[in-house]
Amino acid sequence: MKENTGHIANIIRKFLSDQLTIEEQIELDEWLNANAQHKQLLESFREAKNIEEDLSIVRKLDANKAWDKLNGKNHNSVKPFGKWTLGVAASIIFLMGTFLLWKTKFLPDHSGRIHVAIKKKQDVAPATSGAVLVLADGTNVPLNGDSTKTLSKNNNLIGNGSELIVKDVDKPIPSQYNLLIVPKASFYKMTLVDGTKVWVNALSKLKFPSQFSATERRVFLDGEAYFEVAHNPDHPFIVESKGNEIKVLGTHFNVNSYTDLVRTTLAEGRVEVWQDNQHVALSPGEYAAAAKGHLIKGKANLQQDLSWHNNEFYFRKETIVNIAHQLSRWYDLDVKFRGNVQMDKEYTGSIERDVKLSQVLEMLSYVSDLRFEVDGKKLTIETKN
Repeated sequence: MKENTGHIANIIRKFLSDQLTIEEQIELDEWLNANAQHKQLLESFREAKNIEEDLSIVRKLDANKAWDKLNGKNHNSVKPFGKWTLGVAASIIFLMGTFLLWKTKFLPDHSGRIHVAIKKKQDVAPATSGAVLVLADGTNVPLNGDSTKTLSKNNNLIGNGSELIVKDVDKPIPSQYNLLIVPKASFYKMTLVDGTKVWVNALSKLKFPSQFSATERRVFLDGEAYFEVAHNPDHPFIVESKGNEIKVLGTHFNVNSYTDLVRTTLAEGRVEVWQDNQHVALSPGEYAAAAKGHLIKGKANLQQDLSWHNNEFYFRKETIVNIAHQLSRWYDLDVKFRGNVQMDKEYTGSIERDVKLSQVLEMLSYVSDLRFEVDGKKLTIETKN
């Protein structure tokens, strides 16, 4: 079937309101079978229990709520809109525009106001795999390139540009800690000596031993990392971060400690989070937040908290300040604000992380009233005129 987006949009609208003819149903089936992403696109609209309400929200130009409606019908879902390609995201926007055109004459008058307001002298590539390993004796070892090499005289640290592996050895190794430093515009994966896998985000540090002690497995984190801990009931795994301890036996979880607030989000298994004499136990889908002597837990949005590990930017009711911090870390940017930018206004949107900066800014421009200017590694944010 030759694809006509406007025609398909009308068929989808009729499908959602149970008004399809037999011929139209055949056309829809052919369109769905032509591309697996078409099925995902249709499901995003089917999950909206009241499509007219969704369209009404978009029609009122509240982009924050519109994205929230399409992304967040089920906040616990880990099947994100943001995992789709930019092409599918653009299709959703186009189809919604077609729906609005069918419902009203409003879209043509408004189309000039939702324009991408980006001035680029030079685009910026996304983060790449890389880190610096500081050995216990103070030696700095860059982790880049494709060649795998032994990094320590004890012969148990093996690494290259994509992964560091701590191998188990028969002979005892002095109880000394090494430091993995992941700079801006980088990320890195490592496997600890017990088989635990760790993904370390940009602008983060992970301190770890060449061999764990006989009683526990302890590492120290400053920044953000996602852990898949090897199960060992007799040997608890502990992540220490800014005075907090996250204790586990075997589980999958994320720790974010970029600021004084340490947030632990549990994806699978069970963990305990301790701060001084306070502690909370987490079940999958819960988070703990600790700061300044306070420790609380609540229901997490896994898609949002684990988005970096799932290779996406997922902004859900985020201020431009928080968004700017993420962009700064991922693209190694110096971010500045110009004029009267509302720092407390919230924005929502999502896109894959392995895209150039201009593509992320195009998405943000669509869902916001902001203008972005890129000059080398400098990003200036201001309000659209």
